Amino acid sequence: MNKKDYQKELIDILLKKYNQRLAKQVSTNRRIIVQPKELYRKYENNDADILEKQSVDDAAKNLEKMEVVQIKYLRYSEDIEKIYLCEERVEILHNVLKEKYDITPQNDVLMQLEALLANNISGKELVRAYCHMIHRLMEDPRNQIDVRKVQNNLKMLRFLELNEESLYAREASMLVYGESKWFEDNNLDEICNIIRNILDIPKVEGERNDAILAKYLISPTEQEIFIKGDWQIEWGEYILETKTFQGGIAIASNDILNIRRIIVNAPILMTIENKTSYHRLAMDNVATLYLGGYATRYQVEFLKKVKNDNPDICYQHFGDIDVGGFWIHKHLYRMTSIAFQLFSMGVQQLKDKRYAHCLKPLTENDRNRLESLLLDENYKEVLSYMSTKNVKLEQEIVSYYLQKEQSENKGKYSNFPQ
Repeated sequence: MNKKDYQKELIDILLKKYNQRLAKQVSTNRRIIVQPKELYRKYENNDADILEKQSVDDAAKNLEKMEVVQIKYLRYSEDIEKIYLCEERVEILHNVLKEKYDITPQNDVLMQLEALLANNISGKELVRAYCHMIHRLMEDPRNQIDVRKVQNNLKMLRFLELNEESLYAREASMLVYGESKWFEDNNLDEICNIIRNILDIPKVEGERNDAILAKYLISPTEQEIFIKGDWQIEWGEYILETKTFQGGIAIASNDILNIRRIIVNAPILMTIENKTSYHRLAMDNVATLYLGGYATRYQVEFLKKVKNDNPDICYQHFGDIDVGGFWIHKHLYRMTSIAFQLFSMGVQQLKDKRYAHCLKPLTENDRNRLESLLLDENYKEVLSYMSTKNVKLEQEIVSYYLQKEQSENKGKYSNFPQ
């Protein structure tokens, strides 16, 4: 049973060619032509499906009855050779799309867009710039613009520019669209890209795309800082001591901003990339912070405060021995200006026979991202080895054996720099 609507496909092809000619703005006597094989690839073949060919023929004949196309047949045959568009009747094709397929004709779309943009062009920076972007797209008839998408984007951009309170993304979505997940399910990335393009703020390596929303007081979700070990956190007159919490604690982002003082009662602070390794490692003389990947704004603020209050301790980072792990370390240093030493992320671990069955080959993407890191002396030795041996390693197996070693040493971390 034939499921294709060849009439709609034929109309789409005719209008696409017509709009492309308009966009080129050239004067020509050549007619717009569609060959049947553009609709059904095997139309001219001896083994073509008779029902498919008949459906193509019927679609062309229906449009011929409306006087929007002319058909040329092969000599001595009922097969169609070419279908010509009657350009002076092209408006009828728009009407067919609207009435039969509920598709708004391009002319109507442009009129709706003009009205929508006219009502917003006097807005603030984001809205005004976005309106100009859409105007430029409208100049090319080949561009198919979704009016509802533009309308929804304008709603959020307008809201962001006027927003004056700290909100979560889902709250903003409720206020703008009436649904908590509508924003993230439909146009969150597009809005972030629009903002970055307008403000010329590209996403740096490892940064979340939606981090740009912080400029407009929007947070994706509640951010938390996970710490473990012997910390002393002070808020005004209140002091929290964490050493009795064996599994560590979490501090919400709203509370991070009000911290007066942070004391690390250990010679080392270690950031740990993955949660399993964060939970696995427990060392009496090391305070740990779960990073979870690239450092967030709140983690950066927290670590800067730690450095300011604890200038004499040692800072280390423990992550995956792969390209992403080293980019995370580089991003951490760039954002905090703290010289985190690499911990258990070297050639020694990649050579360790205990981990041999866990080594994985590099992907093509790994190799592409590795090149620029090789220029950094911090990573040159280990990355050269990784590239030569075609290996990488996740940190969870390393932390597993590290904890076994630390347990034998009664929980003391004996490998920090002298």
